[in-house]
Amino acid sequence: MYSEERITTNRQFRFSHKQIDALPSHDEDSASATAEYSDTEVVGLKLAVGKSGRKYFWHRYRYHGVKRTMKLGEYPSLNVADARQMVNDNKNLLGRNLDPAGERNKRRNVPTLSEFAKEEYLPYAQQHKRSWQDDESKLRREIGQDLGHVQLTEITARDVMQLHAKIRKKGSAATANRYLALLSRLFSLAIQWGHLEKNPTKGIAKYKEAGPRERNLSGDELARFLAALDEEGGKSTSNALKLLLLTGLRSKSELFSLPWSEVDLKNGTVRLLHTKNGRVRTVALNSIALELMKTIRAASDPGCIWVFPARTGPGHLTDIRKPLKRAMVRADLKDLRPHDLRRSFGSLAVNAGVDIYQVMGLLGHSSVAVTQRVYAHLLQGTLRSASEVVAKTLEGAWAKAA
Repeated sequence: MYSEERITTNRQFRFSHKQIDALPSHDEDSASATAEYSDTEVVGLKLAVGKSGRKYFWHRYRYHGVKRTMKLGEYPSLNVADARQMVNDNKNLLGRNLDPAGERNKRRNVPTLSEFAKEEYLPYAQQHKRSWQDDESKLRREIGQDLGHVQLTEITARDVMQLHAKIRKKGSAATANRYLALLSRLFSLAIQWGHLEKNPTKGIAKYKEAGPRERNLSGDELARFLAALDEEGGKSTSNALKLLLLTGLRSKSELFSLPWSEVDLKNGTVRLLHTKNGRVRTVALNSIALELMKTIRAASDPGCIWVFPARTGPGHLTDIRKPLKRAMVRADLKDLRPHDLRRSFGSLAVNAGVDIYQVMGLLGHSSVAVTQRVYAHLLQGTLRSASEVVAKTLEGAWAKAA
């Protein structure tokens, strides 16, 4: 064991917590600010002891022939084992012809996920993505709470997998996969813009999603729901719920954000400028929807541009879940979402025998395959009815032959 006298004279010994704790403060009368000690186990690891007794680990090394010094951290917050590991990590960088101090400065300049999202991703998304507000909500809440404080370069595939699993546990597989897709896009842009070299979402498998949701209103449920909306009187939110049923429009992106400038009451049409597939389309209002739209217009503020203005502020309606929940309670209904009203419109059309291509047009689907996938369970009944028509014709032919 080294004695205190031998350590202070030699200033080279195998660092241990016990011996470092025993080191005296640097002599106050000394011309130097600190006394420096060297670790005999890891060459380049130094310990500086100040006149106040504070102790710091340093790494002294050469890069391209020039002497350099990197401060590692204060003892005992940084222990001996971690200090040695940091020096060894620096030596690995030197072996690849990289300056440890320069690499650390690069890491310090890397933004956290929240900083990158706020300063770079979201401004970009506002210009290129209609649903950027949904991204903002995800990044501020679940993603921000778990990974927002972490630098982009420090986020691992394991971090992403844990968040993916956490969201799946709280909600659906589809919801978890939407979060994964958002992170994948965010990291891809970070790579393009020089913050990252590798996307930590790469190789992470999506959860298997259930088929299309089949919840819709029909029969007695539909009657009870409409009666519940009538009990609300002429409230803006109850009118919005009725129009979702009467038109099959998407709630947030099509109906709630509809301005009066795109409503033609004379010809009974509305023009949708911002659709899911990016194409402008014109929707013909049926007679009931048109009369309701005229009623809304007559009661609206002439100075307001929105068909469904927000309760406060200059914007438009964005969320209808609370009014929907009230209507569900009055109608004694469960498990109903705003999009189910659009699905109910489509289901009523399919059940009435409307051609599948016409249903596609009514709902604004990008292809008939989308319509078929969503309403496959109803189409079987319609096709069976059509098949029965053929069967009756054949039955008549057989009767004649007999």
